[in-house]
Amino acid sequence: MKIYDLGKPSSGNKLYRHIVQGPFDHQEQFLMKNGFYIVLVTNGTATLSASDHTHNIGSRDLVIMTPSMECSVVPSGRDFSMTCIYMRPDYFDALPAGQSIYGQLPRFTARYGVAISHLAAEDYEYLCLTMRLFSDRLQDTDRYGNGARVHLCSFMLLQISDMIHRCSPGTASCYIKRSTELFRNFKKLAVDHYRSHHDIAFYADRLNISTTYLSRIVKATSGHTVRFHLSELLSIEAKRLLENTDMDINKIADTLGFSDQSVFGKFFLRKTGLSPMRFRLKSDLQHL
Repeated sequence: MKIYDLGKPSSGNKLYRHIVQGPFDHQEQFLMKNGFYIVLVTNGTATLSASDHTHNIGSRDLVIMTPSMECSVVPSGRDFSMTCIYMRPDYFDALPAGQSIYGQLPRFTARYGVAISHLAAEDYEYLCLTMRLFSDRLQDTDRYGNGARVHLCSFMLLQISDMIHRCSPGTASCYIKRSTELFRNFKKLAVDHYRSHHDIAFYADRLNISTTYLSRIVKATSGHTVRFHLSELLSIEAKRLLENTDMDINKIADTLGFSDQSVFGKFFLRKTGLSPMRFRLKSDLQHL
């Protein structure tokens, strides 16, 4: 049997990938791990195995996986096909809309080990339209591409959150571990305050826990540190301001809460390998 790891890094180490698969040979197996996956079955059936659970999935089934999950999909026949959006964990964690997904998953994972929903026909068609927008052309868009990609990913996550909520409106929310709730609340705080507060003490204080406990929770839940999550948000916003505005670099540094332009420049160089000025010049030259 041929085994394909859908989370294997692709050329350019892209933040997300649009994977359209099918038709398949029934001797093929697809692994999904170490990332966020949005899988929509478009035809046929397959066997999905995750967390000691086995499920039959078919057309209009939506499967959602987080980095802590691992599953395999084995097609039942050559007519099976699916569309899959893969997102690197660090990219997903920087999306504010990601929290809407986290809020919906426990009711499914407690029962099935993985989130599976069967969509109504109109929801299926609507989601198909959204997923078609994740094209290579969008990946290659430079000047406004980052903003477009962030907004498209966020739109899709909110769209899916609404759909899976309506799939089980009478289902009571499952118990969410305190660590998961703390991580979600940290992410919400980070999105609101990352420009003005870069220190872990601020977030720990707002959550009424120690900095050590917050560090441990964030690392255990996401695999990344508090500083990493904040730096990702700062880096994304810095790139947007450098690419899409004429704002002075010193003003950008102040807007993002850095003490001066020099500190901002060192931070940006570490994150991107370029100084803010060279990043802006490179972006401008690409659009001449």
